[in-house]
Amino acid sequence: MQLSTKQQETRKLADAHYRVEQGITHIFRITGAADAESRPEEPIKLLEVNRHTIPTGIMPLHFGPAPAHGIHFPSIIIEVTPAEFQRIKRRELPLPNGWTLGDLLPKPRRKLRP
Repeated sequence: MQLSTKQQETRKLADAHYRVEQGITHIFRITGAADAESRPEEPIKLLEVNRHTIPTGIMPLHFGPAPAHGIHFPSIIIEVTPAEFQRIKRRELPLPNGWTLGDLLPKPRRKLRP
């Protein structure tokens, strides 16, 4: 069995979160230093903008790998409100550890029923 890449698993994790949490409007990849991101033990890091969450600031939640669900890397999820996200974009609410906001992971397209 060939393990998928971190990028593929990042997309899979984001897709699953979009499907489960109806309040999520956007999911962004969070990146650290290039040398850290290249290490296999470096977690997948996602920032989830959720209109149904409460404002709590930046609270990274750490999760272990979930190989039964096709996720072989640890992950860190930061969930914020839309207002908190605007503060992050204005650099008023910094991400920890020198992390930066990366690419938007768009919502998966819904399959049309025949």
